[in-house]
Amino acid sequence: MEVRRPERAYWLCQFGGWGLYTLYVLTLAVQFEGGLRLKSVVSVVGFLLVVAPLATHALRAWILRNGWLEMSAARALPRAAAAVVLLAASLGALTGVVNVAVLRNGEWRTWFPQVMGGVASGYAMALTIWMWIYFTVQDRRRRRVLEVKALKLEVVARDARLRTLESQLNPHFLFNSLNSVRALVAEDPQRAQMMITRLSELLRYTLQSNGREVVPLDEELRAVEDYLAIERVRFEERLTVDLEVEPAARRHRVPRMLVLTLVENAMKHGIGRLTHGGVVKVGATVAGDRLLVRVANSGSLHINANGAGLGLSNARERLQLIYGDGASLALEPDGAFVVAAVSVPLQPATAAALQVTA
Repeated sequence: MEVRRPERAYWLCQFGGWGLYTLYVLTLAVQFEGGLRLKSVVSVVGFLLVVAPLATHALRAWILRNGWLEMSAARALPRAAAAVVLLAASLGALTGVVNVAVLRNGEWRTWFPQVMGGVASGYAMALTIWMWIYFTVQDRRRRRVLEVKALKLEVVARDARLRTLESQLNPHFLFNSLNSVRALVAEDPQRAQMMITRLSELLRYTLQSNGREVVPLDEELRAVEDYLAIERVRFEERLTVDLEVEPAARRHRVPRMLVLTLVENAMKHGIGRLTHGGVVKVGATVAGDRLLVRVANSGSLHINANGAGLGLSNARERLQLIYGDGASLALEPDGAFVVAAVSVPLQPATAAALQVTA
């Protein structure tokens, strides 16, 4: 594993921790020796504020290079314990040698083994604490990185699923609209031209999403009106359209293509099957913190209609992806009509949808 460039916080913790241990050792020296000698101060400060930080920094590099952070506790713990013992013994021996041979701070027989053993034990205690803090901090960092990565993967996965679902919805709707235009090209060019204009607006709406998953209801309704205008030309007197939308509902957001899909479903499975045509009603109201949208069409509900159909299935899945369990889509009979009722919270739940409203 590549050793990263040490951060400022890392060195602050290094010198801060060893600085506290230095004060602890100097305090013990004052209590047991009755004062501080210059050579003792030089030895303590030099080893605990220079040698010890460099030693633990080298230990950190060894840990990273050998991948101890990725090991299980059962594998990492014996290695950490052995490193503490070896490093503490080495620092203890080095401290004794420097004090006796360089600083002339005592004689060898007074340092070995009692004093040197005590010094090594002190190093072992400090290194154990250092090791515990380092592994704890790194474990928390690793968990945080994994959590962020998991969230990113979830957002990417949801976005990919939304794109896939939308790509399935758009061709299904557009092909039906093109068939309607083709039927009038030879019979009534002027009306066909109007239909092409309406269709161009629909193409602009469906193709220029700009990464948006939710749009204002008013924008969605303009696309619905374009679609129904095309269908009205095809069905003529056999189609009646009734829009009853509260002004306050128009500014709230719905998933792109949702209402359009429900209207297209009403035309295909409802009006399209009736010899004498029928009525399509689109309504929307705000109730508390929810937006209620209803698309009703003349006809009857088929036995398998509630669960069948790519359009409704994808619409339900898109609602689940954007709002979680906070949205619903039900298809139910209501007298001479079949009603698709959608209920969504006024604020989307997912990060992808929230980005739209920012």
